Amino acid sequence: MITWPGHVGIVLDPRQHSFYSLVRSGLQAEDYLGPYWRSRGTPRFYRYVVDSGSDVISAKATRPAPPSNNSSSRRSSTATTEVRAEAEKTNPQQAAEATIRSKVIAARLAPASLTVAEPIPSKILITPEQRRPTEAEAFDGISELGDAAASLLRSAQPLTAKMPVVIVDDFRIERVETKRDKGWAHLQIDSHVRIAAEGADFKHKREKVRWELRRDASGWVAIAPAERAYVGRDAAVRALAAQLAEMAQSEAAAQHDETVIGQKARIANLLSALLER
Repeated sequence: MITWPGHVGIVLDPRQHSFYSLVRSGLQAEDYLGPYWRSRGTPRFYRYVVDSGSDVISAKATRPAPPSNNSSSRRSSTATTEVRAEAEKTNPQQAAEATIRSKVIAARLAPASLTVAEPIPSKILITPEQRRPTEAEAFDGISELGDAAASLLRSAQPLTAKMPVVIVDDFRIERVETKRDKGWAHLQIDSHVRIAAEGADFKHKREKVRWELRRDASGWVAIAPAERAYVGRDAAVRALAAQLAEMAQSEAAAQHDETVIGQKARIANLLSALLER
């Protein structure tokens, strides 16, 4: 993938400097070393590998090639094993919460597949201790859930999500409050892209959100809101770019299917909006 501020495209042939993107005249291939594109500044290149078992790498064009499939498998397997082993040393109940965290870690390390194998985790263990969780612990846990929620965009129709999706530019924890075994993390969230059943909305919004906290024998758990999903922007870009790359290589795209062309144009517009910030 090739990007400039406010524009994104799919590289077709690096030897010919050609790329495919949406311009005023429609979707077409152009030379990214042409006078106009050079006048827009130095482009950034991203490589996405979407084959089964491979890793997803974003890098400048001058960086080395992405790691092998075995490297990705080892990373995911090691992260999962370490989390479960740590939990099992304390007590069996904590092992169940560690399983939730291992699913989140696996989702962050896995390739941007278009198929969701398991339901997206709705909660995560933010500390195994019984004391009040810190703002930093709440931030880390909520960030992990946001990355895992990008799986909602790995579908045939990512711009008509059944559950409303807020793509988060930035957020901060204003405070954490607890009372006995319950509590809340109070967040301030900035976003400029939201997706619902009727399509995407591109308006900047700052909102206050409360994430429920709950304590049990395993420690404190953060629970995602049920009415909408909050997805980290970087994770959303990875998922959408992988989908766009796969669609560009599909048989339907080769046959210039109008439905696929329209869908690619909408995803390209959404990626451009996300990469502007």
